[in-house]
Amino acid sequence: MTVGNDSFKLIDDRLAGDTRHFLTPPKDIKMRVPDRILNCVGFIAHDHPEIEFLGTCFIVGMKGTVNNHTYHLVTAKHIADVIDPGSFVLGMNSKHGEKLLLHSGDEACWYYHPTEPDSVDVAVLNVSYDLNSLDIEWIAEESFATPERIAECGIGIGDEINAVGLFTEFFGSTKHIPVVRSGNIAMMPTDKIPTKNYGEIEAYLVEGRSIGGLSGSPVFVRHTLERWDRQRLVASVPGPFHFLGLLRGHWDIPIELTQQQAEAVNMGISIVIPAKKVLETLNNPRLVDMRRQVDEQLKKKHYPTDDIAKPKFTKEDFQRTLTKVTRKIEPKKD
Repeated sequence: MTVGNDSFKLIDDRLAGDTRHFLTPPKDIKMRVPDRILNCVGFIAHDHPEIEFLGTCFIVGMKGTVNNHTYHLVTAKHIADVIDPGSFVLGMNSKHGEKLLLHSGDEACWYYHPTEPDSVDVAVLNVSYDLNSLDIEWIAEESFATPERIAECGIGIGDEINAVGLFTEFFGSTKHIPVVRSGNIAMMPTDKIPTKNYGEIEAYLVEGRSIGGLSGSPVFVRHTLERWDRQRLVASVPGPFHFLGLLRGHWDIPIELTQQQAEAVNMGISIVIPAKKVLETLNNPRLVDMRRQVDEQLKKKHYPTDDIAKPKFTKEDFQRTLTKVTRKIEPKKD
């Protein structure tokens, strides 16, 4: 948080690539983890009368061509596989801070990595909910820790990480409340790592125990800012947050355990799917085509050329278009 010019009193640049301006200090100005990070997640469950959340999901906003964003729900593929095909429920909060359960209906369509669906544990869904009615934030593509961003900022071993998601033992009684697990990057291997169900995968390892509900959680990293006086390091502090990737779970110890035992005893190392693999999934050609069609509809509204009398493209029109496009480009299921 820094002081701005005469037009804006404060500039909040705690989330890299997503700078915001405020006339008065926001309520989370003194929080180590800002609301933008806490409020980007929701909890996902089967659409059953008795709700039992399976894991975490989060919202990503992909920038369009008409000063707009198209929003997608992201979670771990192994979570989506438990649900797909079928409807599900999202646990989120209203603008008034009340618990909400959002039902997907039977037409939800998950998208996976376009070339490596069996080794990238990421699933993406188009968002057709009215986000304006929700107390929800999203992660901008500009906040992703791509390989170029990692090299530019020197992100690496020892940098602080935060995973935001579901704590299955308590997630709030009057509103849905996420838990934040903290740690640091333990390894950023150039080699692929072995996993039980996805074979060898590209991943980071982070120090910080995972729990079952954190599967699908966004993981943020703060690169280290250093101040040098001539040839001596005089200060070293955490910098802005970057989206490092998606938490897929912890590294189990190599013995047979029940699920409950495995949650209590593990190696203390969690596996994170890199942001670049999440971005590759978001750029599945079917999703790219969907976003292109949405942009074209918005262009017709804002920049009409041949028919000035066309009706305005309302919020309801957008929801119908998004649903129509999703059905049109639904991937074939085996």
